[in-house]
Amino acid sequence: MADEVREAFQQGDIRAEPGTMVRGMLGGANMPTGERVEIPCIVAHGAHAGPTLVVTAVTHGNEIVGAGAAIQFSRDLDPRALHGTVVIVPIANPPAAAAGAYVSPFDGINMSGPIYWDAPHGASLSHQLGAVIGQVLERADYYVDLHGNFQPCVPMTMMFLESSRDEATRAATIAMGEAVGVTPVDMSAPPAHPAWLGPMDSFPTPTALSRGIPALMVELHGAPTLMDADRGSRCLFNILRSLGMLDDGEAIRPDATRLPGRYGYYGALETKAAGLMWIRHPVGEPFEAGALLLEITDPFGEVLEEIRAPVAGFCWAYFGSHHGSSHIVFSGGTVALMAQRLD
Repeated sequence: MADEVREAFQQGDIRAEPGTMVRGMLGGANMPTGERVEIPCIVAHGAHAGPTLVVTAVTHGNEIVGAGAAIQFSRDLDPRALHGTVVIVPIANPPAAAAGAYVSPFDGINMSGPIYWDAPHGASLSHQLGAVIGQVLERADYYVDLHGNFQPCVPMTMMFLESSRDEATRAATIAMGEAVGVTPVDMSAPPAHPAWLGPMDSFPTPTALSRGIPALMVELHGAPTLMDADRGSRCLFNILRSLGMLDDGEAIRPDATRLPGRYGYYGALETKAAGLMWIRHPVGEPFEAGALLLEITDPFGEVLEEIRAPVAGFCWAYFGSHHGSSHIVFSGGTVALMAQRLD
């Protein structure tokens, strides 16, 4: 039976006919200097009916790797073979991206928050840009937010399952997490302990889940570079195939870094001593409880502190106190992000 007649996809000034890909600007906000900040967008409107997948990247301006993944994905995607629509926002935070900064240099707001949906009228620049992206997210059936960690790190996928509106949303998110290819981690609040980066229920992905939209936050390797663009693109194609949006005969392939088993967010590891951080267990490799992960030494090499695994699991990033820019650490600094093995 032939497909039903498909209508064009229209979002602002962007109009994509079935079986085509269109690039343009979603909209933006005016600067006091008279310039205008615009949000770039790529729409692949499939020739066949199906759901809408929204992909955003560079919510944090120093995590450019997501833009590379999104662009490579669009280059390799054939809308004539697509069932449904893919809407890509490759740079969600242009001011922060231009400054190479985590947050906007104009208002200091972290766009990784609920402002995509709940921006008040006439608010800050980040809120105005977030409201533009929110109009697209209102149309999403599925959502992927691309981020990046700083080296040394491994790619992984964050699933904010406790934010799911219902069991169907939770189950669909787990299925996406299993398909994406890199190790999925349930980011639900861990058992109470001194160090964890939470709560994160206001991030775009858990906000989407609370609205019944299955969603993942994918953390790629090498945040300020494009070195992981190909892997990120493969992850997105895996998701498309798992959703039945692309029937190209290709299998869903796990990434070489994918660990078997189930993992949940344990939290951050902190150092009591200040000094130099030495990695004693490779990032991304599983370990048992008690394994030596890091040593902190003084400038002469004397060991001041050993940081051991509190439970079995793996670390997906060793930060140092400057979140990857240095392995100089300060007392009380976050030095690693850890997932706990659940089975």
